[in-house]
Amino acid sequence: MEQEELRLPLTQESTARPAEGNIATGLVWGVLISIPLWISVFGWIMGIWR
Repeated sequence: MEQEELRLPLTQESTARPAEGNIATGLVWGVLISIPLWISVFGWIMGIWR
């Protein structure tokens, strides 16, 4: 029973602490991924018009 009592707070802390970090890293990766996508979309549109 002692091991289970020790495991529960660790899992709660590990899930609660990186929540803000995951949001920040998700936004950073989203921006980094979206920049080449938008460039490719604009290049594709310009290629159609030409």
